Amino acid sequence: MGIPGLTSYINNRSDRYLEYYELCDSYLVIDGNSIACLLHNLHAKCNCAFGGDYDNVAQCVSDFFDDLLKCNVTPLVLMDGGIENKKLKTIINRTKEKIRIASCFCPLSQQKMSFFPLFLMEVFKDVMVEKNIRYVQCLFEADSDIAAVARILNCPVLSYDSDFYIYGTLYIPFNTLDNYITKSSTGKGYVKRCKIYRVEHLLSSFKGFNQSMLPLVAILLGNDYVKRGTFRNFFRHLKLKGASRKRHNLRQRRIEATFTWLSNYTLDKAIIGILSRLAKPIRQRMLDLIETNINGYTNVSAEVLVPLGLPKDYVARVNTHHLNRIFKFDGDINTLTYIEETHGEEDNETSEEEGEEGEEDETEIINTLDDSESMFENAAVSNLPVWFVNDFFMAKYPGYFIDLILRCLYICPIQVEDYCYPSSIVISLKIISVIFGILKSGINDRVHYLKYMIRGQNKKIICRELEGMETIFSYKLPSLFNLKEVPLIIRREILDNTLGIANMNWINDLPPEWMLYVGCIKYWIEQSEPPISYKYYIYSIFVCMLFSKIDLKIRRHRNMYNFQNKYGKIIQGIEIRRKATNYKPQYVINGTITEACNALDRDDCLLAAPFFISHFEMDKKLYTNPKKYNRSIVHAFAEFQSCLRYSMNLNALLGYPYPQTKVANLFNGTLLYNLSNNFKIRYDIEGYINIIFRQSPSLLRLFHTILLKGRTMFSLLLQNETNHCRKQKVRSKNSKFNKHSAESDAEYFSAEENLHEPIFYDANNPFSLLT
Repeated sequence: MGIPGLTSYINNRSDRYLEYYELCDSYLVIDGNSIACLLHNLHAKCNCAFGGDYDNVAQCVSDFFDDLLKCNVTPLVLMDGGIENKKLKTIINRTKEKIRIASCFCPLSQQKMSFFPLFLMEVFKDVMVEKNIRYVQCLFEADSDIAAVARILNCPVLSYDSDFYIYGTLYIPFNTLDNYITKSSTGKGYVKRCKIYRVEHLLSSFKGFNQSMLPLVAILLGNDYVKRGTFRNFFRHLKLKGASRKRHNLRQRRIEATFTWLSNYTLDKAIIGILSRLAKPIRQRMLDLIETNINGYTNVSAEVLVPLGLPKDYVARVNTHHLNRIFKFDGDINTLTYIEETHGEEDNETSEEEGEEGEEDETEIINTLDDSESMFENAAVSNLPVWFVNDFFMAKYPGYFIDLILRCLYICPIQVEDYCYPSSIVISLKIISVIFGILKSGINDRVHYLKYMIRGQNKKIICRELEGMETIFSYKLPSLFNLKEVPLIIRREILDNTLGIANMNWINDLPPEWMLYVGCIKYWIEQSEPPISYKYYIYSIFVCMLFSKIDLKIRRHRNMYNFQNKYGKIIQGIEIRRKATNYKPQYVINGTITEACNALDRDDCLLAAPFFISHFEMDKKLYTNPKKYNRSIVHAFAEFQSCLRYSMNLNALLGYPYPQTKVANLFNGTLLYNLSNNFKIRYDIEGYINIIFRQSPSLLRLFHTILLKGRTMFSLLLQNETNHCRKQKVRSKNSKFNKHSAESDAEYFSAEENLHEPIFYDANNPFSLLT
């Protein structure tokens, strides 16, 4: 969350506090959660209204790290883990706000704001693994560890969180980072130009200000510990003078006055001055908070350097060199006389500001992490299996696992979906109950229920209980402590029975990266309420699974103009050559999917690419006519994403009985939405796909090989019959395509081939077009 107004305060005085910097040849400590969100919002060019364009996210993250590596920068990425008690209410309030935003989010909303997709951090981590970037997931919030690593290594932090102006580290605000790398001024290598903050510039601006006072700035100006309004009486004392009301708002004047006031005191005297203007009942808790905050900002823990790949002997030397001193206030706060300041003009402004922010009781201290809670959490974590904690550090598990273990609470993520239906997470509760059934043994096996917060009716957040699973079919779920001792085949059976795929032996014929994904499709179809009856969803998912295979053959292309410029003449040459040689390849019909993948022809992929590229682009009519936005389609795939996420989480907890799914290679929300919108108006979806891919026989063979396997899993849904969802008149005998169909083809299909050419298609032989 950061400190409200501080970033604007620094930016307005950037010539004083920020200096130009060329980033190269150094470590860079990266605030993973912050940077992942910023890359998505500012650079990934995603359509948030359709659930997530993860291939775009992956490409953007990949480009970001490539630039750093070219500058000889070694990124060290730290990510948040579980929710700290002090942040709990903040997270709940943010969730309420996300529910409100998601209820009316549509393509037009994307022009003003972004909505984070469900798998953002998973895709971010997948790219880091692929590029061998060093990263670690902290048990709780990562800020203090980020600052500690930066201090130890004397290198900058990259983030966009105003807390780092207070930690005293070198800090590069993300918004100052150039989009491109440039040649170094020395002529050797590349640099990333930016601006850097050094705390010395801030200290020199306020004569007498000591760096030890910085944690008090965070408390007084408001962070996740304290509600706005707690220090209203204190700020009456400051009078908030010294800055023009016309040029600076209340928040800016308050920041200036706080630095100025603290410049005149030692740390102990400043604490006395603050506490004496607070009511006695809350002084002790506020003092505890001040001590916790000071120690959190100033003390260094080097242990996080180990999972980041630094040698253990180096970490031991650091721990010896940086001996932490625990700050403890010595004065007697009970003897302090309460000072009631007189009301001033700024009280009206303060009331208005706090009213706008929706704050409640102004004297309440929110979410203070008291000693008993802190001791409980530390003891609980220390009692967890070593392998589990190590795997958590390596981000194999999501952060909410810690929340399930420590407080049996889960604040469910929000997706863009149709609020006429129950929350998209409901479909996954069975999987979550299995996860919780295993994790709860890590702290208290007598606990049986998980509290989860979810979107209810009327855009409200509600709290419900979910019983942790004890057995799954004939298997008693293992405890967290003996989970690794259970044979992998048994752990796979736990996952198979959870997803309802225990008898799907043919899943072993799939490419490894598809196995869990297809298993989730099965679970999604069967668990959906009401059951999914529209076959166009399944066809859309199967066709969407092909795009990464095409990318491997011809590289990634998402812009039709650029693609046609590069390959237009080549495609014409392929068509002419094939026509001249009467090109008719022979393919084995009963081969495996892996064989079909390996047999993909590059020319076939070039010919099919325009169809995919056109479907990667959003229909611009959705901006001007929001009623065309189909929330039912979005909701269906939001449910699928939910199923996939928790299946992947359970797969990780069980030690990967299946290779983990790479979401960026399989799921693109815009593509799925467009395919579904296209297929739902087709009288015969399969026949339409055969026509679209008729010039790409190896791709068509792969699609039908997938479909043959799919029919064994969805026999009723994928039986060879026409699409009952289509609400169009039957085509006349004299026309190959009716007007609606032709218009849709013009909108969705950009290849130059003539779709009106008569083609024989045998509905009983899906491979008839291959011969």
